[in-house]
Amino acid sequence: MANEFEYYRIQRDNDNSIPILSQDSGCPDYLYMDDPIENPELMLFRFGKPIPRKPKMADYHSTPSSVISKKIFDILAPMKIEGIQLLPARIKGKDEDIFTDYWAIHVYSTIECIDRRLSDCVIDDISIGYVKKLVLEKQKLAELPLEKRLVFRLQEDFAYQLYHASIKEKIMSVNPIGIKFTNIEDWNEGSFFSN
Repeated sequence: MANEFEYYRIQRDNDNSIPILSQDSGCPDYLYMDDPIENPELMLFRFGKPIPRKPKMADYHSTPSSVISKKIFDILAPMKIEGIQLLPARIKGKDEDIFTDYWAIHVYSTIECIDRRLSDCVIDDISIGYVKKLVLEKQKLAELPLEKRLVFRLQEDFAYQLYHASIKEKIMSVNPIGIKFTNIEDWNEGSFFSN
């Protein structure tokens, strides 16, 4: 497979009319748990500030969790991707509108795979910063079968969710609104805020 080690960082598209989400009161905090959740509670979100004047619901919202619509859920659920769990979610809107048919993606699989020699960044005990360039250690990834590394978080910094090129292609095949993917080896801190 030509793109066996091609991974993408998932991000919110830079459309200011798409609201960023915050956890609503009573929302369980599963964000960085590294196991599947047994009997998960409903994930509760609300529009975060600043709230757009005319909010537009999208197929992808970020909290720091990834929150997806039924359109993306219908792509991911049948695939039964190892290391992720799709948790039912509810979003409270601007005028107390309630949006259902959303799911939070709980990524509990983590892999330590940054090539520290070829990357240009600072890695401490829990995070990656000052990113000019990230390079994945392909040899380490090759030790795992592809089905065990389709979607995962970087062990070096749990905030980095990586999606294999094949998953990115399937998600993008349904033309979702509000989502963009950036190849992790082309990504840097400046690219997070640009289109």
